[in-house]
Amino acid sequence: MRTAALNKLSAVKVRQAGPGMHSDGGGLFLRVTGKARSWVFRFTREGRKREMGLGSLGAVSLQTARQMAQECREQVAQGLDPIEARKASLARPEAAAGTTTFRTAMERYLKLKGVEWSNAKHAAQWRSTLEAYCERIMPMPVETITAADVVACLAPIWTEKQETASRVRQRTERILSACIALGERPAPNPAAWRDGLEHVLSKQTKAVRHHAAVPVTDAPEAFAKLWVRRDVGQGAAALVLVALTALRSGEARWLEWADIEAGTITIPAARMKARRAHRVALCGIAADWLATLPRIGGCALVFPSSRLGPISNMTISKAMKGADLGAYTPHGWRSTFSDWANESGWPRDHIEDALAHRVGSETERAYRRGDWLEQRRPLMDAWCNYLTSGLNSL
Repeated sequence: MRTAALNKLSAVKVRQAGPGMHSDGGGLFLRVTGKARSWVFRFTREGRKREMGLGSLGAVSLQTARQMAQECREQVAQGLDPIEARKASLARPEAAAGTTTFRTAMERYLKLKGVEWSNAKHAAQWRSTLEAYCERIMPMPVETITAADVVACLAPIWTEKQETASRVRQRTERILSACIALGERPAPNPAAWRDGLEHVLSKQTKAVRHHAAVPVTDAPEAFAKLWVRRDVGQGAAALVLVALTALRSGEARWLEWADIEAGTITIPAARMKARRAHRVALCGIAADWLATLPRIGGCALVFPSSRLGPISNMTISKAMKGADLGAYTPHGWRSTFSDWANESGWPRDHIEDALAHRVGSETERAYRRGDWLEQRRPLMDAWCNYLTSGLNSL
C-alpha cells in the first residue's frame, strides 16, 4: 500500500466536504452521504479489496481517525487483516483460565478500594465511565492491554470531553497499577501519562474554575433573600445553613440529626472531603432555627428529599436561582465568609479551621492537638450577626 501522500484533508475540507468519498491518503477516507459523515479505511488483503468503518465524524475526530488508520496500516504490513483483528480483540474470552480480565480487575478494585470513598455515588461514577468508554478492553486479559488499546478508548473523547477523558485515564491507570502490584501483568503501566501517553495524546488545558461568590458588601441583602424562602423547600433550607455555617453543600445535604448537639455540628470523617471529622460552632440564630425544623418520617437526614434520601446539588442550585441569586453558586458562600473574615482581621488558622481546610505543614499539624472550636465561636457569632443584619429591614 502506498502511503507517501498522507494527511490530504484539513479541518476546513472535512467540514465543507460534499457527498462522496474524500481521501486523506494511506487508505483513510471521509464518506459523506447526505448529512452523515463517517471514516472508512480501505485496504487490500490477498488480492481482495476490503473496507473497514472507523466511526462517525461526530465520535471520531480527524486526528483520531488518522491514528486508527495508522494502526490499521501497521497491521496490514504485518500480514494481518484489521477487520479480523478487531473482531478477535472484541471476542476475547471474558475469563480465560488463569487470566484476569480488565472487567474482573475493575470489580476487584471497586470492592477493595471503594471503602475509602465517602458515598456509593463515587463508585457508581467509576463504574459508569469505565463501562461507557473502556468497552474495548473490558474482556481483555490485563497482561495483553497495550498503550494503543488505551488510546483507542480515550481518543474519541480526549478533546471533546476533557475532564471525563482525564478521569477515565486515571481510573484505568489505577486499576492496572493494582494488577502490576499483584503480578498479573508486567510494568510499565500502559495507561500512565508520564513517559507514556504524554507522547501520544495532547496535553489538556483546563481553565481554572472559580465559584461565583456573593460580594461581602452584598451578603446581608443576599442572605435576606434566602431567609424569607427558608420554608419553600429542602434546598432553600439547606442553603440557609450553608450560608450561616460555611459548610460545603454536600456536607449540608448529608447532614444528620445525630450530628447536631449542644450548639455544635460534628460531621464524621467518612463524610468529609479530607477524611477528618469536622466540628462547626453554631451561632444562636442557626441553632434556634434548626431546633424548629421537623423530623420528616423519622428520617435521619436533616434535609431529606421526598424519597427520604439526600437532596441533590441541583436542588440547592435551584434554590439559589429561586432567591434571585442565580449569578452566584452555593459553594461561593464559603468564599464570601473567607473574604469577610480575613478583611475583618480574624486569625487565619481559625478561619481555615471553620472551612475544614488543612492548616500548616505536616510537622505543625503533628504538634497541634485541637481545632479551636471554642475560640471559633466568636468568629461564627460575628459572621452570623453580619449576615443577618439585613433581616432588620424585612
